[in-house]
Amino acid sequence: MPIRYIKTLANGSSLCLWHIEENEEELRSNLNISKREQNELLAIRSERGRVRWLAVRQALNALFPQGVAECLKDEHGKPYIDNYEGYISLSHSNDFAIAMVHPKNAVGVDIEIIQPKIRRIAKKFLKDFEIERVHGEHEIERLYVCWCAKEAIFKWQGKKGISLKQNIDVEAFQFQEAGTLRAHLYTPDFSQYLTVDYEKMDGYLLAYVCNA
Repeated sequence: MPIRYIKTLANGSSLCLWHIEENEEELRSNLNISKREQNELLAIRSERGRVRWLAVRQALNALFPQGVAECLKDEHGKPYIDNYEGYISLSHSNDFAIAMVHPKNAVGVDIEIIQPKIRRIAKKFLKDFEIERVHGEHEIERLYVCWCAKEAIFKWQGKKGISLKQNIDVEAFQFQEAGTLRAHLYTPDFSQYLTVDYEKMDGYLLAYVCNA
């Protein structure tokens, strides 16, 4: 079954995690997308890229009983649904796609496959003091928690110009298979602390945020 789960969280947001088992034709067969979305899909050169795009769209559709007529993007690249007052966030990595929605509050979600090579790029998204905190047991998982949490927050705030390294700090946390952490998003004229949920499953790390 492609849908790994659909769940509604205590804060009112909903998540659909889709395990990608289908090919491009199978994902297209029961999915109605707009002409604009068709053009966006055709612009993706790799078949695997198109499959992931379609899986994300299927996950989003699964959260709306009536389906989604068209998924658009604003000037910052943040996805939204026309004539829907709520918020959405989308992500995919290798064999999984995920969609998150909330009827009133902004949301952000990110999923990544866990690979040791993340050590080589840690300094691109973490400050030195954040890197020092994750050394030791579960270092790889901790790095992915930080990365996914920052990506989810970036999507939550929804505007270009935010640096994962310079504008988001992750507070110290104890790694668990499923847990929460606090992070600080700040710019010269904005500051907010956010709670991020995360979970490890099947060699992937998933993080999501929904704050009023």
